[in-house]
Amino acid sequence: MNRYLFGESMMELRGKSIKDIMEKLRNIDIKNEERIYINTELSKDLIIYLLENSNVDTIYLPISKYNRTNKKLIKALEDIGLNVEPLKVKTGRPSKNEDIVANHLDKKPLEISKITGINPKTVEYHYYKLKNKIIK
Repeated sequence: MNRYLFGESMMELRGKSIKDIMEKLRNIDIKNEERIYINTELSKDLIIYLLENSNVDTIYLPISKYNRTNKKLIKALEDIGLNVEPLKVKTGRPSKNEDIVANHLDKKPLEISKITGINPKTVEYHYYKLKNKIIK
């Protein structure tokens, strides 16, 4: 999957583990990729595979994974010309529920749920979140 960052194409690899990422890498052609987003922590095997099989010059990691990555490793990769950078990405599905609930703040959460068909717990979450914003 390709993602665009600042108008430039970047390959996006997502997996539950490094093993999943490695499996995906073996099944795709990454020879011409310069930028790659990986949602797991870096491992020796992953880095070696990328260095041997691609022309990647920048690896993007989620902020949480970047913060846990050994700084000596990041420095060593920078010394050989491979940048590792954090990237804030939106996760989860976008929700319009907050907008729908915002239109009915004059009613109780259970009423809003019955009117809109949205799960009562979801309505309560957005209802009280919006009410707290108004109070502050």
